[in-house]
Amino acid sequence: MTTRSEVSYESWLNELLCAARERELEWLVSVDSGIHRAAFDKGLSPDEELAARADMAEWRGCGCGGGS
Repeated sequence: MTTRSEVSYESWLNELLCAARERELEWLVSVDSGIHRAAFDKGLSPDEELAARADMAEWRGCGCGGGS
């Protein structure tokens, strides 16, 4: 089993991209690889980072209160 301290940022980023591809969410992974560094430094897993980005990107309506 690999511990957090043994995982390089590049390896973590690759796991993030693979997870995103599996879920057809690769558009959530920035082309600027440094964007995800804060999540890595906080100790988030690639799955946690992807889930957070997917949650932020989810459509929740326009906020106008209209509709049914």
